[in-house]
Amino acid sequence: MATTRLRFAMIGFIVGVLLVYFLKDAPISTGLRIAAPIYLFGVGIIIDGIVLRIKERKGKDE
Repeated sequence: MATTRLRFAMIGFIVGVLLVYFLKDAPISTGLRIAAPIYLFGVGIIIDGIVLRIKERKGKDE
């Protein structure tokens, strides 16, 4: 994994853990709470892909 990809993935995972912590009393299922950090890990990887595509397009235009 590239450094930026890992960085975005870890940020997503940490946000997921914080989300679980702050929503521990919310009436949502336990499975969703357990899976939230993993889902946001994937969202971080998707965001990284979008950022890389934008950077590549800017590089080709110049």
